[in-house]
Amino acid sequence: MLGKFTRFGRGIRWLVTGKPAQRRRARQELARIAAGLFGDFPLSDDYKYWRQDREFLADYQRLSPGNAFSQDRKWTLREYVRLSNRLTGDLAECGCYQGATAYFMAQASTSGTLCLFDSFEGISRPGAGDNADDDQIMPWAEGDLSASESVVRHTLESFTNVEYFKGWIPTRFAEVSHRRFRVVHIDVDLYQPTRDSIEFFYPRLVTGGTIVMDDYGLMTCPGARRAADEFARAHGIDILELPTGQGIITRQAD
Repeated sequence: MLGKFTRFGRGIRWLVTGKPAQRRRARQELARIAAGLFGDFPLSDDYKYWRQDREFLADYQRLSPGNAFSQDRKWTLREYVRLSNRLTGDLAECGCYQGATAYFMAQASTSGTLCLFDSFEGISRPGAGDNADDDQIMPWAEGDLSASESVVRHTLESFTNVEYFKGWIPTRFAEVSHRRFRVVHIDVDLYQPTRDSIEFFYPRLVTGGTIVMDDYGLMTCPGARRAADEFARAHGIDILELPTGQGIITRQAD
């Protein structure tokens, strides 16, 4: 295997004098070297088809300028919504921040209503076990990730299939207790709202419907992972953990 310095030299040479394919490969190699020098920041393989979706990438850049960290998660969620279009039922999102993820959900959906649940005041006060036992990971604080309802409404103004339920989870869940859902996105970061969301929405999933948990595999959200694992053990169900950091629960036939 080529050493880092040998790869670095080759990368510089290709970047300056190489063919187009070599220049692209050089950019990827140099990015990997830089990431490795500053710690454990692995980069995945290049040349993936989804990275050629210019419309998605343009929308993402417009909605989340300067933030490349969750492109893969939003793409994955959009695919779950697209695949669920053959099912009946509505969509829901618990924790919508500035509305970028909700945008891709609404964009991919061909039927039903997207129900958004958010306090629009940021996260609630973290409880015991919500912060990682690692001083290299930033702790949560009450009010983090706050965004106003007006910002979200502006982001989603082109869609007519969206309903807003402002309030702390789970205070407004009862208003949709009569509905069935095909995709539910949970992105609330902390233990209690994650547990409340899963307990309410799982029984209301249609067969084949999915819960997509944005932060299940993120070390910054140990409380959210614990809530999901506890629910899964109690109900004898499995969670599919994706390399994106998402966790997937699929409703099987009773």
